[in-house]
This record gives sequence, C-alpha cells and structure tokens, in this order.
Amino acid sequence: MDYVSSEELARYEQIALMIAGEILRGTYNEGERVSGRTILAGQYGVSPETVRKALALLQARQVVEVVPGSGVIILSRQAARDFIEDFHEHNSLEVLERRLDTLIKQRNKLNAEIDKLVKEIVHFKTGMLKNMQNAEEIMVSPGSPLVGKSVQEAQLRTVTGVIVTAVRRRGRWYASPGTELRLSAGDLLLVVGNQKAVDRLRRLAEGKQELNDG
Repeated sequence: MDYVSSEELARYEQIALMIAGEILRGTYNEGERVSGRTILAGQYGVSPETVRKALALLQARQVVEVVPGSGVIILSRQAARDFIEDFHEHNSLEVLERRLDTLIKQRNKLNAEIDKLVKEIVHFKTGMLKNMQNAEEIMVSPGSPLVGKSVQEAQLRTVTGVIVTAVRRRGRWYASPGTELRLSAGDLLLVVGNQKAVDRLRRLAEGKQELNDG
C-alpha cells in the first residue's frame, strides 16, 4: 500500500496517527486511562486544540473515548489498526487523484502547444505549396559559376531577386537548402520570382553570365 507522506497531512491527522500507532505498539493498552489534552499536547509538542481534533478523529472510530475532566480511555487496539489502514488508504486515493488532476492539466497544456505547432506547420507547408505551384525549374549546367557554391554563398536572392525554395539532386529534394549544400552540375533549382529575375538566374545557371555581371 502506498502511504501518504507526513507533509501531505494536517498536523492533527499526524497526531491521531501517532496516538493510534502507540496503541498498536502496546505503549497504551486497552482499558488504560491516559493523560488529558493539556499533557498530551506537551508530549507531542502541539496545541491542546490540535490534540482535541486528533482525539475526535480517534473517538469517531471508537479507538478511544474522551471523558471530560477525566482523561482518555483506550478502547480498542484493533480499531487503532483499522483506523491507520483505512486512513492511509483513503488519503492515498486523494493523493493519486490530485496527481492525476495535475497530469491532466499538464497534458492539456501540452496538447494546446502541439495544436499550435501543427497549425504553424500547416501554415508553413501551405505557403511552400503555393510557392511551388508558382515556381520554375532551372538546371545548373557544368560551366555555371554557381557550381561549387551554396545558394547563400552565391547570394542568389540579392544578385538575381529570386528565392530558391528547393534543390533536386539525383531524385532527392532538399528544401530550403543551407550553406552545407553546394550546387553541382545537373542540380535542378526550384525558384520563385518575377520573370526578369528568373531569366537572370537561368543565364547564371547555364553559364551565360557571371555572378559579378551587372
């Protein structure tokens, strides 16, 4: 059985469990009369009110009987055992329910973040699809000044005004090519831009114009 930690119990509940434990261990015997609330409060280092509430718990379960002006009578060792077991079982369930509630809140927060990310991905892919529908394909020729350079190194967007959305090489597409992908003869560039800019990039790709030409 998973018991709750003492930090998760009220102080008077801890005291009730401590008294029941003393009864179970034989420190207090059935039929024995023990000190009143004030003395018990000093023994456990708590206020008389805390002890009163603890004894009320035990009395409700017929573990003890509180006799006003006379003290506390120990009624049943078995009742003390039942009190401890039932108390931990009930409170362990409450702890599990609180943990479940926390996990559900965390899951809901995570689901919201996932939904937001999915929408961003869909938006991004939709934009890419629109670009690809309006894109043109340009083949890089062996004599092109683009060979051996990455898209960023060649500064194609600055030089020509086009956006290279992807590079196809030997049947594989590289979306948004980075600096690590250097262009080779035979690469197919998927580009978006106005016709004048596309024509200029085409001349570069075919080796009919140098990168530094105006």
